[in-house]
Amino acid sequence: MSEPQRYQIIERIAAGGMAEVYRGESAGIEGFRKKVAIKRVLPKLSCNQEFIDMFLDEARLCAYLNHSKCVQVFDIGQGAGSHFIVMEYVDGADLKAVLDHLATQNRRMNPAIACLVSQQVCEGLAYAHDAVDHQGTPLEIVHRDISPHNVLMTRYGEVKLVDFGLARASSHLTDEDEDIVKGKFGYLAPEVTRGKPADRRVDIFAAGILLWEMLAGRRLFQGETDLETFKLVQAAVIPDIREFRSDVGPELAQVLHKALASDPGHRYQTAHDFARDLSTVFLRQGQPVTYQDLALIVRDAAAARARARRGEPQNHTGLMGDVIIDALHEFSSPEAPKAPSPTRIPALAPPAADFVDPTQWGLGDVLDDLLGPDPVAEPSPPPPAKAAPARVVPQPKPPPSAPRAPTRRPTPAAIHRTTQPPARKDAPWWKKWWG
Repeated sequence: MSEPQRYQIIERIAAGGMAEVYRGESAGIEGFRKKVAIKRVLPKLSCNQEFIDMFLDEARLCAYLNHSKCVQVFDIGQGAGSHFIVMEYVDGADLKAVLDHLATQNRRMNPAIACLVSQQVCEGLAYAHDAVDHQGTPLEIVHRDISPHNVLMTRYGEVKLVDFGLARASSHLTDEDEDIVKGKFGYLAPEVTRGKPADRRVDIFAAGILLWEMLAGRRLFQGETDLETFKLVQAAVIPDIREFRSDVGPELAQVLHKALASDPGHRYQTAHDFARDLSTVFLRQGQPVTYQDLALIVRDAAAARARARRGEPQNHTGLMGDVIIDALHEFSSPEAPKAPSPTRIPALAPPAADFVDPTQWGLGDVLDDLLGPDPVAEPSPPPPAKAAPARVVPQPKPPPSAPRAPTRRPTPAAIHRTTQPPARKDAPWWKKWWG
């Protein structure tokens, strides 16, 4: 069994109403280090057992997911009454940050790049929808929270889905839970607002909303209040995307219309079908767009976000001084020694042991062979006729006007002359030093 893993918090990168995410490092033996993201439940929700169960479902479900389009989960733990998940760190920006950055520049996403992002979102959804457990039993996972915040993109043009905290597995919910409306109102499917059960087609509808918003550069369903937004989703009136973008062809508009069908029976039944049609449209457009074009946009958005953060005041709440975050360093094993915290003063060194005479170690011949002859040293004064008394009586200080005679720093030989015999001139250097 290897040494328990340790995690060091570096900075908080996101915070919401239910949880917050930190950038950290996983440390191992021989200088091993790996960037990770640590997501923990806010202290105010730690006593909400229903939410904790949902939070833990996220970790258990994601443990089965092993796909390049899904953020990997490495570990789960509890410290000081707060649960946390250790997951893959995605260096880049989420779709919300990218769209906001484009809006500040009065730009909208290229249709080919929007298709590329949506295609990868559908690939991740298709994998999650078909995921099975270790016995091969279908998990029937439904994300139910596909939104711009949960679509992460790396600086190298990769797209990954995160936050399966609202995901549903059939074995984890009872019949009474089917009427619970979860997820952000603006990205719900119409049938959910009408009290019908949620299946994988609600994720397809949400992915269609993302594609529509990337092309239009605005929200599809957004009212003045949550209730108004809820009613807009319930009505499911979808404007034709070509009213906002003249460069969107009829094929892409048709794909988008099918993904956003109000009736689930008229919608894409699987994310595989949605991804396949997006790929067909993408290839027929004839625009040579690759992951490198997406990477340029993500890097610009990440740089703008970093500049904005540098201008914000430092938030010290919930960081290294927090008791719960300190508990992360103690995670994995009660026997594991606690990692030092950079915000604390290190403990004082223990008092030195009694003096041990190295002349008794019997290493003279070995050191002489390794180090060679003793270098020429300044001749030491002859020993006094009488041994110095064991107790040194302090001498009175000279008057301030009298010049002080130059003094030499006492050597260990002088200090221990009362207890050790004077060293011979031909003795090894280490015997001369220790007297």
